[in-house]
Amino acid sequence: MSALLTKTHYTVEDYLTLERSASYKSEYRDGQIYAMTGASRKHNLVSGNIYRELSLQLKKRPCEAYINDMRIKAAEATIYHYPDVAVVCGTPQFEDAQVDTLLNPTLLIEVLSPSTEAYD
Repeated sequence: MSALLTKTHYTVEDYLTLERSASYKSEYRDGQIYAMTGASRKHNLVSGNIYRELSLQLKKRPCEAYINDMRIKAAEATIYHYPDVAVVCGTPQFEDAQVDTLLNPTLLIEVLSPSTEAYD
């Protein structure tokens, strides 16, 4: 993961404004914006299979499962990221009226690769 832009520090507001108008996804951590790389075929197959199985298991429960594109804000830190699979049970809470940043995930799943396992 490498810094996407060269500005020394971005506010959360800067990040969300840029992210919501960008044609690509990026993550935010400690004032820095990081471009996300594309996933491999194997990574997509594993993520998709996990999502499918979880969705089937959660079908009759008050839960929602998301794959790849639901941004999550970490509660205890100023970090925004896109896990491979996220689940929320109960009423989902979002950061604002855009309904694109989940605040209360019940479960986060990351499919690790050698290049991302230290960060993920």
